[in-house]
Amino acid sequence: MKILRRLFAVLLCGALLLGIAAASARSTSNVYFMAVNEKIIEMTPENMPMTVGGTLYIPYTMLSIRDTGINLGVSAQYSASRRTALVSGGRRAITFDLQANTAYDPQGNYVDARAVMRNSMLFLPIAWICEYFGVISFTTSRTPYGTLVRVTNASVILSDAALIDAADGMLRDNLASYQQAIQAQQPSADPANPGSDSSVQPDSGPIVYLSFLWGDAVEDVARQLEALGRQALFFFTPQQLLEQDDLVRRLVGAGHSVGLDLTGTTVSQCVQQAQEGSRLLASIACCPVYIVRASSLDAAQRSQLSQEGWAVWSATQSWEDTSSSYQLLSQLSYGQDNYVEAMCSSENLSALSSALRSLTGSGYQLRQTVAPAL
Repeated sequence: MKILRRLFAVLLCGALLLGIAAASARSTSNVYFMAVNEKIIEMTPENMPMTVGGTLYIPYTMLSIRDTGINLGVSAQYSASRRTALVSGGRRAITFDLQANTAYDPQGNYVDARAVMRNSMLFLPIAWICEYFGVISFTTSRTPYGTLVRVTNASVILSDAALIDAADGMLRDNLASYQQAIQAQQPSADPANPGSDSSVQPDSGPIVYLSFLWGDAVEDVARQLEALGRQALFFFTPQQLLEQDDLVRRLVGAGHSVGLDLTGTTVSQCVQQAQEGSRLLASIACCPVYIVRASSLDAAQRSQLSQEGWAVWSATQSWEDTSSSYQLLSQLSYGQDNYVEAMCSSENLSALSSALRSLTGSGYQLRQTVAPAL
């Protein structure tokens, strides 16, 4: 009996240790550290690299000589007033325009890349940048504390493994500082009301991504968004692009994005429509297409369409004809991202206008709908 009790204690201890290890792994599985050549860059809640739609994004500061003190041969500069970032190296350069959600070379040719903004930090798609400039590379390596994202050039000396071994203490201390910063940002409860949150932030409401379908009030909706300092995604079928070419140019010129509303019932039909629409939009407004809507396809077919290189929009709510903005906003969920598509018709313009004013207020997190977010 004593042997059984001892065996049970050993097994229980082992289970506890495995549980602790698993919890520790979970707590660091989404933590990204940064390094440029042999230099470890301090990671904070604001600048930590992130993945969006399977694409790894790094803060532009990793490519800033001013921030790292290292000349990689590729540098990045960000203008908050113009909301643009210039990434240059050698004879090549790319401008990322956050306002228009585009990227283009010095000749004005658009490229298939996007930057994203989180809080006040600009993030760049590192794999695309490495491929485009060809003089830097990046790696990701697991460490006991999280994943190390490392950007290097030909001057690199240490291997990833050697750097991780040499910087073990720095990574451990950086993780501790990061966790303390996260805890400091957590809301504190009111002692007199334990169920309350005395430091709820203004942007703590539902996360909302918006798109708009063609209707007779598209221009009215666009002008209201612009007055609120926002840009949005508007969907057109290829036929509507032809019929509304002046409006399309006006939307693109104001910084809005244009997506393709595909009506095909098979993946091959949608791919054909997407290619046709892409050529049309390039001719009409000199801009590329990244996002498509294919409401006739099921989830498996939309997945196939995304494998063809398109970012596929899938709505979680549809705002159609209604006379109440409350009915629109009441559909939003706090527990998940809300992908909302709204019909731009004169019948629901009043309710939609009121809902837009609410969404740009302090109770919601209205995000710009860009391809990496899908």
